[in-house]
Amino acid sequence: MVLCFDIGNSNIVASRIIDDKIKDTIRLVTNTLLTADEYYQRLKDYIGNDNLEGVAVSCVVPLLDRVFYELFTKYYKIKPFFVVPGIKSGIKLKIEEPKSLGSDLLCDAIGASQKYGYPVMIADLGTASKLIVVSDKKEYLGGMIAPGMEKSLDSLIQGAAKLSHTSMECPPHVVSNNTTECIQSGLIYGTASMIDGMIERSMKELGYDKCKVVLTGGLSVLIKNILNTKVYYEPNILIEGLYSLYLKNK
Repeated sequence: MVLCFDIGNSNIVASRIIDDKIKDTIRLVTNTLLTADEYYQRLKDYIGNDNLEGVAVSCVVPLLDRVFYELFTKYYKIKPFFVVPGIKSGIKLKIEEPKSLGSDLLCDAIGASQKYGYPVMIADLGTASKLIVVSDKKEYLGGMIAPGMEKSLDSLIQGAAKLSHTSMECPPHVVSNNTTECIQSGLIYGTASMIDGMIERSMKELGYDKCKVVLTGGLSVLIKNILNTKVYYEPNILIEGLYSLYLKNK
């Protein structure tokens, strides 16, 4: 068994991979105040007594790098593999500062391109809403990053005295007749329109007639059925890319 961890700013996704297939996945709230011992207590039942061969980590929260390194070296005598600049990936990074590329974005790019070929775009909706592009020449070209839906909602509520927090749900109509559904419409349909628009603009700018688009991320389920663009919904594509990087650099 290989354990894969996608450590994001809001959540930690853990997956057990057995015989090269994802067996299951759990999600934890990211907490930078927890120690390695405390994370062990939260994860030990999930890890279980299966033969643990390796651990792969994509982490965008620097404070947790050392915590997860200590967790697995202390309790399982395994040195985790971390996605860091310079590892073998199979794609060229055609961006100004390759060392600044988030490990989550690289994993997305690897997972999507392996499954769907080149060129490919990935829309990853989580703490931030991201769109990234891998060219037909196997080059990571970059993309765009915008505030995520939850962060946008929090900012809106904090800045408007008469608005209250609402649930993250897709309303039945774009044009809504009550405040709650108006907010939901702006968030959900607004994000869907942004993704549709950025895909169209990106394809026009790059001169692509055809390009497969992969949709992923914890909040992607909210817009997957209302996009105008044809997308392939792949909630585990980051984990798949992470596992591929682990094998390449094993």
